[in-house]
Amino acid sequence: TLVSLLFCGCTAAAPDAVDTVAWDAGAATDLLTLDLGGDLRSAVDLLPRPRCPDHMVLIPGTAGDFCIDQYESSTMRLIPTGGEEPWPFDRPVDGQTVRAVVRPSEKPQAYISGVQAADACKRSGKRLCTEPEWLMACQGRARSTYPYGSSYVKGACNEGRATNPVNDCFGSGSGVFTYSNMNSPCCVSLPNTVATVGSYGKCVSDFGIYDMHGNLHEWIDATTASGNGIFKGGFFVDAKINGSGCLYKTTAHAKTYHDYSTGFRCCQNPL
Repeated sequence: TLVSLLFCGCTAAAPDAVDTVAWDAGAATDLLTLDLGGDLRSAVDLLPRPRCPDHMVLIPGTAGDFCIDQYESSTMRLIPTGGEEPWPFDRPVDGQTVRAVVRPSEKPQAYISGVQAADACKRSGKRLCTEPEWLMACQGRARSTYPYGSSYVKGACNEGRATNPVNDCFGSGSGVFTYSNMNSPCCVSLPNTVATVGSYGKCVSDFGIYDMHGNLHEWIDATTASGNGIFKGGFFVDAKINGSGCLYKTTAHAKTYHDYSTGFRCCQNPL
């Protein structure tokens, strides 16, 4: 039939009574429309289209399309006896089994390591984003320096807090920056620290992805030559020292490292 010809790429033989040129199936796919119940649509519109789960956005990538979380991830704790429950954003997940979820209007998970973030994504059928994927989602089609454009706009994203919460919680000087203090919930309990996902309405790429500059560092699927992990984007205090906007990249920590500033989001292949 005509419909089967469109999707198999076959060459139709001309009827015996008609002396005609052989059918060009490729041209037919481009030009022909099918009238299905009065609804005139292009034949190519009938082909399956890639799609993403809820709260993920489809992004065209150089290595193929991919899905990315629209917001930074939260976590759910898997209860050993069955079921799951939300895990507090302001507590490390050490010793817990958690999976990644996207919860609009909630604060995202801080205090998570690169290893833990990768495992959390995997338990939800996802994965950490590669660096090219993360950059594409942040920079958009125009390859802008910032999610919102090529020029810095103060206050567009959650970054630039005047004081570090570690000092606010534990006193002045560099000596208070211990691993224990930097993993205290006090560090995100103060004003102007971790923000609810999507609450900075201007901090969005042209793909509709929020908070890729500031709020929390985001672990990605990448390893340095020395074996360290990489997180991107900066956080609510600093989003400038290690690069501007989407180009911000920290490479100084092992994948097992976490503190009050480390978060993540997931990617996956389209459905």
